[in-house]
Amino acid sequence: MLKNVLSKSLFGAFLITTTISQAQEPAQPTHEKRVYINDGNTYVQKSLPLYFMFSTSKGGTQYPLTSKKSAGYADPMYLDTEGVNYMRSKWAVDPATGKPKVPQEEVLYELYADGLAPRTRLSYSGANVWRSDRVYYGPGLVLTLKSTDGVSGVENTYYSLGTGSWATYSGDVNAGTEGENAFYYYANDNVGNAEKTKNSKFVVDLSSPNSNHSIVGIVHNGNIIAPSTTFDLSQDDNLSGVNRTMYSFDDRSEKRQSGSVGVSYLPDGEHTLYYYSVDNVKNTESKKSFSFYLDKIAPEVSISINGDQHQGQKYLFVSNRTTVNLSATDNKAGVNKIYYRIDGGERMDFSSDFKYPDVKGVHTVKYDATDNVQNLAANKYKTVYVDNKAPQTGITYGNPQFFHRDTLFVNKDTKISLKSRDYESGVKQIQYAVDGGGYQNYSQFTIPGEGYHTIKFKTTDNVNNVEDEKTSNVYVDNTAPDIYHNFSINALGTKNGAKVYPNYSRMYLGATDDHVGTKSIMYSINGGPLTAYSSASTIDISERNRFLKKNVKYSVRVVAKDMLGNTSEETFEFYIGLEDDK
Repeated sequence: MLKNVLSKSLFGAFLITTTISQAQEPAQPTHEKRVYINDGNTYVQKSLPLYFMFSTSKGGTQYPLTSKKSAGYADPMYLDTEGVNYMRSKWAVDPATGKPKVPQEEVLYELYADGLAPRTRLSYSGANVWRSDRVYYGPGLVLTLKSTDGVSGVENTYYSLGTGSWATYSGDVNAGTEGENAFYYYANDNVGNAEKTKNSKFVVDLSSPNSNHSIVGIVHNGNIIAPSTTFDLSQDDNLSGVNRTMYSFDDRSEKRQSGSVGVSYLPDGEHTLYYYSVDNVKNTESKKSFSFYLDKIAPEVSISINGDQHQGQKYLFVSNRTTVNLSATDNKAGVNKIYYRIDGGERMDFSSDFKYPDVKGVHTVKYDATDNVQNLAANKYKTVYVDNKAPQTGITYGNPQFFHRDTLFVNKDTKISLKSRDYESGVKQIQYAVDGGGYQNYSQFTIPGEGYHTIKFKTTDNVNNVEDEKTSNVYVDNTAPDIYHNFSINALGTKNGAKVYPNYSRMYLGATDDHVGTKSIMYSINGGPLTAYSSASTIDISERNRFLKKNVKYSVRVVAKDMLGNTSEETFEFYIGLEDDK
């Protein structure tokens, strides 16, 4: 069972120590020391004692061969030289003649001493290898043994791989078990020399690494990320360790991970992160992917001015009742917050409609917004002029008019004007009402009816500031003066229905007016020009003798005007002279 005891290094490589339950080294069997005859050669295990026998005929009686001269070393005798040893007879005898061979030749009996075990070499092939704290091999590892022996030759090569028992080597051994392996092996020769057991310990890594990603930074709904967000790629490998992690976005070329993976260079929109890891023996992980939306577009913020407003040449005028609404839309992550400042003040979260300060003058709202991945919209500004002052209206009466005793008198022809001023948004509407009637839009007007009247009036400016209602009282006097006349003497009588007066009579004229008084009295005698009565430049009809002719009918036309120009006219007819016969 594997147990991971070290964590990954900075760049993804792992050093792993594993503890693996495995078969113990198998006990090497005993190989009998012996003699081996092959191809006419005799091989003897070098440590074996030698006892020599001879016979005078093949298959005949065998007689021990002993040595008196070297009795201490000859029975038995041990071979001292590795390899070929010789038993000698000084000179060879020709078997046919029984005489020494000419030329002389020494007789040699070869005996091969073999005291050395074979030597076995292990080689590895078919798999990627990585060496660190130990040796790691990837899939496909093949173990090859080659044994050699210098004298009697190799009889067998043996190996054990995870079984706890020996097998005779007959060809390449496949090492297909993942984890730590111990490979034991040795060889023996034909006279029983056995090599000391050798071993090779290595780790077979057949498994790919495992990689994962984590999102560092701003993320919304699991897969909508901000330009500042990065990906961390983590890796683990249970054996040889991670060699490298590769990643790419969309169809872009692969890059080797060397830290956090940024996305700020990608365009706004849908993207896919692909990544995988390769361990140190080139086991390659299946490519993984993560699809996400990179939201690089800030919200679009808009402002609406609701209620009283008027666009002037320089400013948008609003009232202190006008409200401001902010709204925003976002292409993907959605709007997080909308912010605003008034006149450079504290930054506030927008939650509901608000008003500009109730202070006359210019005010500015700065506003922006963030989306759910903290893209910040560019600042926008809206400047307005707050008009919280109502207009001022005055009333003007034209002519004729007359003021007396706190009362203004006019007549039906007097034109009444209303004048209003507003220094901010300007005048929108002037209205007036007469004697409690309904308000109507202003144009110059008159009041035809006689008597006391009350005029109420007010003005509304372009942002609907309404002036407090004002009142003006006026008396309309359309009645002309009453004209009267009398003579300084009683009539003498009548003639043709008209009274007759003596020629020394004087006539007196007068006029009265109920409200504004008489301004002038004019008279004309017998169609003559009108003359002011009792003026400073003339002598009126009562102060001179104008009726000196006798038996003449006089016609006096009298015209009277009051202070408003209301005019009355009367004509009086009479005779000067004799009275009618009775």
